[in-house]
Amino acid sequence: MSLLSRLLALALVMGLAACGKEEPPQAMNAAPAAQATATFTILAGSELKDLEAPIVAAAKAAGVDVKLSYAGTLDIVERINAGERFDAILPPNGAYPALALQAKPLARDKLFYSRIALGVKSAKAAQLGWNKKPPGWAEIAKAAGAGQLRYGMTNATSSNTGMSALFAVASTLAGKTEDLTAQDVDEKTLKAFLSGQKLTAGSSGWLADAYIKDPSAIDAMVNYEAVILRANEKLPAADQLTLIYPRDGMISADYPLMLLNADKREAYTQLVATLKAAPFQRDALSAAFLRPANPEVAAAGALPTAAVAELGFPNRLEVIDAVLGTYQSKWRKPATSIFVLDLSGSMAGKRLASMREALKLLSGADEATTASARYSAFQSRERVVLITFSTEVQEPVWVRFDADRIDAARATLREQADAMTANGGTAIYSALAAAEEVARKEQQREPDRFVSIVLLTDGENNAGLKPREFRERYAAGGLPARIFPILFGEANVSEMQEIAQLSGGREFDGRKLQLGQVFKEIRGYQ
Repeated sequence: MSLLSRLLALALVMGLAACGKEEPPQAMNAAPAAQATATFTILAGSELKDLEAPIVAAAKAAGVDVKLSYAGTLDIVERINAGERFDAILPPNGAYPALALQAKPLARDKLFYSRIALGVKSAKAAQLGWNKKPPGWAEIAKAAGAGQLRYGMTNATSSNTGMSALFAVASTLAGKTEDLTAQDVDEKTLKAFLSGQKLTAGSSGWLADAYIKDPSAIDAMVNYEAVILRANEKLPAADQLTLIYPRDGMISADYPLMLLNADKREAYTQLVATLKAAPFQRDALSAAFLRPANPEVAAAGALPTAAVAELGFPNRLEVIDAVLGTYQSKWRKPATSIFVLDLSGSMAGKRLASMREALKLLSGADEATTASARYSAFQSRERVVLITFSTEVQEPVWVRFDADRIDAARATLREQADAMTANGGTAIYSALAAAEEVARKEQQREPDRFVSIVLLTDGENNAGLKPREFRERYAAGGLPARIFPILFGEANVSEMQEIAQLSGGREFDGRKLQLGQVFKEIRGYQ
């Protein structure tokens, strides 16, 4: 039975447990009638979606109506600071929100834990000797730099796992945490570590899904131990990952529920009591391989019980910002991002204006006011390729963000965006074929680059290659680069999903969000 099936069954049991019984007295932790009808809204880490049903069911049985929304750690903070109203947040790590939220949380309770681990294929772990003694970060970096370790990790500016791993490596190499600066980091060793990263992602869940679809692509994955163990349930024995905890330390996810709305304190208190009670901590968390915060409840048997070194998260925003900024511009592997953009007649007006503004946001030409805007802007060493199409596909336009011409590249990208006009039909698959050819040549020239394709179209294909012809073209050798289509306008949803699946990418929904937000999210995958 899959994790989702187990959790849905568990949610049903929790919901039924509250039915057919006499109303318990107030002393038995029942919520007042008025409280039971008030919705308690939570903005949570995106990797908790699988846990939503048990949380909602347990809360409902206790008289609290919970509604969950999801975002990455940086976005959680920025959405709250921008004025979005939620009663509480549930980030994977409370350290960054505690520093960055403009209005500090009114209460904070840790609900469960998950260590971040390096999951390694058993054969690879044995080859490197890590099955006998866990390596330190310097040893992991040495193996990666020598080409002996290919791994996947989320983007440190988009996801908590990548960010926590980056700070763990940087801190141990520098020998300090609290007063760490970018200048303290052993750049050579850190770059060796990052050279082994062959798969990047904007979320921990998608990273695991990508590994499940193609385990041959990498030897290892930096991720939550819970996510790694859940992935193992879907994999053959040879591809399952052994949990390795670097001996010089990692930063765990502590999942604090942080209260923001003083009027909902009673519901918050009730919810915390329910989610930390033995039934939820024993059943729901065990199924999801999360470690209980309740000391009276044992963790799932698959979770290692040996003590590991715990590292602290940096306690100064300027340190976090400086290290993440340097990671983007200097340390991580460079990327080539190919944008396939629809300029058919239906894009005229607001849709074209929205696309222009999204490109300008990524150009970084304006002074960014938020951390995610700074990190999502194109960085030094990146290459951006614009392939526009209508009835015909235009020649690729290259914008190179070389270290000595960043300002010029930003200006060029803005000029290209302003010059776009809409007219004609929609040759989606011919444009994608042109983009894949660019990707193939780019990877041949520089195999270590991350190369990805973003597709934005608002309609159905009515010119050029047909979907079947596109699929047949790549049936033998596969697609050179992942495609990330954006659901937009009247685009064919099933075709966009098929394109993402065919290429190993994922689709993004731009029908309700501003395109600028969608483009920022996609940047975590580039």
